[in-house]
Amino acid sequence: MTGGTRERLDLSRRRLLSAAGAGVAAALTGCGYRPGGGDLVWESELDDGGILGSGRTWFAVTTDRLFAVRNQSGRTYDFEAETWGTVENASVTAVDRAGTPRLHAETERQAVAPPAVTDSSVFVPVEGGGVTAIDRDAAGVDPDARRTTGGTGGDETGTGAAEDDEIRWQVDGIAANGGGSDASDGLDESDGSDESDGTTDPPGIDGLRASERLVAVIAETDLVALDAETGDRAFRVAEAWPGGTGGGAGRVAVDGDDVWAAVAATGDESGSEESGSEESSGGRGTVLARFGPTGDRRAARSLSAEADWLAVAGETITVGEAGDRLVSYDRDLDRRFALPERSPRDRPRAPPGDGSRLYYATGGTVRSVDASGGELAWERSDLPGGPLAVDREGAYVAENGSGFGGGSESRIVAVDADGGDRWTAPLPEGVAVDELFAVAGRLIVVDGEELYGFHAAPGERWSVLG
Repeated sequence: MTGGTRERLDLSRRRLLSAAGAGVAAALTGCGYRPGGGDLVWESELDDGGILGSGRTWFAVTTDRLFAVRNQSGRTYDFEAETWGTVENASVTAVDRAGTPRLHAETERQAVAPPAVTDSSVFVPVEGGGVTAIDRDAAGVDPDARRTTGGTGGDETGTGAAEDDEIRWQVDGIAANGGGSDASDGLDESDGSDESDGTTDPPGIDGLRASERLVAVIAETDLVALDAETGDRAFRVAEAWPGGTGGGAGRVAVDGDDVWAAVAATGDESGSEESGSEESSGGRGTVLARFGPTGDRRAARSLSAEADWLAVAGETITVGEAGDRLVSYDRDLDRRFALPERSPRDRPRAPPGDGSRLYYATGGTVRSVDASGGELAWERSDLPGGPLAVDREGAYVAENGSGFGGGSESRIVAVDADGGDRWTAPLPEGVAVDELFAVAGRLIVVDGEELYGFHAAPGERWSVLG
């Protein structure tokens, strides 16, 4: 992401209107006007990669940052070697609530799934069945100097650090050999093939989950846990999702020293059987298991239906069953409650750092579940059906207008944690919502290459008129 705008021959009407709206709001602050929910604060752009072409982008949100991992490719000139070279990698960037760039790094290969972010690291799944761990401090951007605090390309910024310091570690072929420094396991015996010639691509990665202690790598069939600090393998669950169908990313969560996963049952597994760090799941059915940092099963139980997703919030583990209900367990996996509510196929949204409330939309209805209390907090069928963002204050839902004569206008609607109305505001003309995120009192709209920051808290627009 970039803090300024690229040089252009002319200014788009969209940007002109957006800038004008922000300028008017700023000018009125001295006249008793307090900016309110939906007021435009800033506008920026995604990192365009310079002369490199941009590809797919994934986002991740924390309490105070929006992270973007964007694939890029093209040819660049190496002035030291005086040669042209081909680049295919991913840029990793972040902005804060003010739209200010706060992180910039690059991976060696292109990304294949969304990143996982902790307080100290950004973990990016890359091609070749690998994971790249980026040090957030080393890759941090000084907003005044507009460069990484760790330095890039040997350009020092007071720390004397080099660009390589941004990459904490990189592990390749994780699903093929168990990952990390221990590669002696080789392929699973069930694979039945010899990859010694290196001509076959290693299994891909569906997603990551991470804490400061562990990184859970969700591959096509296996679950592999890595040490978050070193990248060394902690443990592996082979054939966690038999058949190579993937789709396990939503069925894994990491919480401190624990990895929670809904995995295939092993034979006549009863849900309480202890197991080691290497599993082989040949039976049917699904088991919800809590793995310790070395792969020991601290708790396990059989599930009555397939799990679409699971989420961990403090002492509560909530599972979305394929049979369209929500079931919750405590950390020992004793059942706490079951709600006959229509469950989404994908993991619900939860405020960063507080998963006690789960928000999701199904069939035109937005629902909020109190995961700690074991009840449906509220549901509303009168809200827009577009992208959804959440924070501790409640939920925000966007709607893109029809763009025709008497059609609906593009807008954002905010509701509080109890489901009550907070505010409704139109979007600037020409702005559409591809994705929506809540970051530290701001709403960030992604519209193609553009980022727009809006106030999330209610204000006093009426004071301008009255």
